[in-house]
Amino acid sequence: MFKLFMGPFTSILKLTNVQHLMQRLDHFFPRYLQTLRLGQADIMEVHNGIQFLPLDKNTYLRIQCFINLIEATFSQVKYTAFLYNDQLVWSGLEQDDMRILYKYLTTSLFPTALESEMCRESPKSGGPLPPITSSSHFGKYVTGPQNLNDSNNLGKIPHIYVNTDTRYEELNLIAYRALSATVCLMVEPTSIPGFEWYKKIDAFLGPQLSTLASDISEQYSKRASLPSDQQFKYIYFNHMNLAQKTTIHNRKTLSAIISPEIVRLIADINASFVKTEDDAETVMKTVSDCWVVGKKSDQREFYVVINQKNANLIEINEEVKRLCSTHFNNIFFLD
Repeated sequence: MFKLFMGPFTSILKLTNVQHLMQRLDHFFPRYLQTLRLGQADIMEVHNGIQFLPLDKNTYLRIQCFINLIEATFSQVKYTAFLYNDQLVWSGLEQDDMRILYKYLTTSLFPTALESEMCRESPKSGGPLPPITSSSHFGKYVTGPQNLNDSNNLGKIPHIYVNTDTRYEELNLIAYRALSATVCLMVEPTSIPGFEWYKKIDAFLGPQLSTLASDISEQYSKRASLPSDQQFKYIYFNHMNLAQKTTIHNRKTLSAIISPEIVRLIADINASFVKTEDDAETVMKTVSDCWVVGKKSDQREFYVVINQKNANLIEINEEVKRLCSTHFNNIFFLD
């Protein structure tokens, strides 16, 4: 996180000196450490992955075309990321850069913006949304000018560093949201023409992003309304693309909805997996007759908590296989 906002140590030392680096460290870490939820830290913080939003092919291609059109229309935009709620749909950044930026967006920027929105008067809910037109839409800046009629106030725009492992790039992070969809535009600080540029971005993004967000919402609602099996909870993590999925945590607060004992048990299984490069599987049963299974295969980790008190080891093994084939039918787990 320090590299995201301050740049890599080597670059700071190259431009300044050790004393200046120490001042930056002293400025950053006391504030950053206060934001960490150490009391709630668990396997999610160990993996530090990214939650992706699954979409049908047509919607995904529409989003891809939309992003390509943004970057072709506005040459100042160097990288783009698209998120829906707290789930990533597409990113032009390198994985390690996106992992850090995703952490900042979902744990700091988005919650702060949402809290600020909730403090304002919101329109009545429950009725149909008004039609989206070129002059009327739901788009607004999360970082950038909050009032497009006030050219003297550009708002707060975070300054970030990316590609820090090869050569660092300094960029401004401009986040624009419509309904639950957010587009993050990363722009070189010297290339933004002025306030009119923000008005052009708003006119371009607002209607199209509002329409996309509305269409994604329909898919999202249908998926959320599907019945879920209450007998099991799971966590999945892919080391290759940093994809992370969990039903063990509350979607909004990210706090675990299972007992601390089970959370620690999953962490213990993960610690044993870290010690070996081989594929592995661990099955445990708690004193409360709850089964915890951990699988490590092909750079993927899968942990499932099954609440079947009278089940035996063979039945649990079959249940895990059924779960993998039902929920992860396109993912290969070695037996």
